[in-house]
Amino acid sequence: LYTQAKQSLLLNSPDSVFRAQKVSEWTGTFDLPQPVADYYTELGPVDVHIPGYGNPYFLPSLASLWKFQAGYRYHPETSERFEGWDDEWLVIADEGGDAFIYSRNDTTISHAYHGEGVWSPKPLFASIEHMAACFSIMGEIAGSAGLDFTDSESFILPCYIEEAEARMTEITKDSSHTERVLTRLGWLHD
Repeated sequence: LYTQAKQSLLLNSPDSVFRAQKVSEWTGTFDLPQPVADYYTELGPVDVHIPGYGNPYFLPSLASLWKFQAGYRYHPETSERFEGWDDEWLVIADEGGDAFIYSRNDTTISHAYHGEGVWSPKPLFASIEHMAACFSIMGEIAGSAGLDFTDSESFILPCYIEEAEARMTEITKDSSHTERVLTRLGWLHD
């Protein structure tokens, strides 16, 4: 899935940089989990922005991943740990400050909205690989549609939602799960 995701991402963002990144680039206070190391070896995003619905998805490089935890895990000026932040969480990507959180306990990706006062991540992807593949699909759809992506009221046109649902369900193998992802990320509305 990583190879497919990288090819898709480069179609709409040819200036994006992907390269294999070594574990030695990690500056965090705990060992880098193997699935995260694999993600940086195989996909290797270097501060990549992926078109989305509104804000782009941002994938930090491995060298900047620990610094990227500032504001989530710890205070950016004092480096003091925030209460309520689970030590098992690692923010692996964001969308306008909304965190995509890797769980070191079960290797899943959860999503949490910023600014709610308390972090309440909701399970979203089975793995980092699924997250990257789904981001690449949404990015390819949003990027290739350009200004035609939304209607006059800024809602995503149904044809693009249907395309995202079909392609992402090939990854998730579960249409109801795909609907939950698209709803959580604002592509579908209840």
